Amino acid sequence: MEYLLVLFHVALIWMLAVATPGANVLLTINAALNYERRVAVFSAFGVSCATLLWAFFGGSGLVLFLSHFPSLFGLMKLVGGSYLLYLGIRQIYLTRKIKRIGEDTENIQSISLSKQKVFSSAFITSILNPKTGFFVVSLFSISIPENMNSMLLLAIMLTMSLITLSWHLFLAFVFSHQSAKNVYARVSGQINYITGGLFAAFGVKVMTS
Repeated sequence: MEYLLVLFHVALIWMLAVATPGANVLLTINAALNYERRVAVFSAFGVSCATLLWAFFGGSGLVLFLSHFPSLFGLMKLVGGSYLLYLGIRQIYLTRKIKRIGEDTENIQSISLSKQKVFSSAFITSILNPKTGFFVVSLFSISIPENMNSMLLLAIMLTMSLITLSWHLFLAFVFSHQSAKNVYARVSGQINYITGGLFAAFGVKVMTS
């Protein structure tokens, strides 16, 4: 019964954490709007796999260990923030390029990114996101008993990963719906500039926080 209460507590906190707008959510929505649904869902898989790894880091004490070495966390913030900044600049560059040559955004981007690239981009963005690490540290310090065994850790890892997968699959399905794409098609240029700017802003925020 104690373990069920722990899992319930973990699930409740992590649902709130996952739904918080951030780089991971923005990446999945952006993939859903720009690519076919069967490609966009790989963004959800990428974030979910990264969450599974973060949960293992948290349960094994690695995240807490790293938190005692500010220089390592600083390096992680620098790398993660730089990657988000790169995504933002790349988004803005592609938008300007497409506008300049007057070709259709969807056709170009559907060719330029494969399922593997969408997955790897989502995984890298999530695994290098220090905010996820801070959430994991807070979650494990609040919810996890000291006598946690390997079975409970595995259950927590799967719970966190499945919640993440469910939320991001929901986003992928909703924003890849044709009605959402029709709205996006009319204002794609402006939205791409905004999302590129947000990625860049998230990157700068991560590096300077």
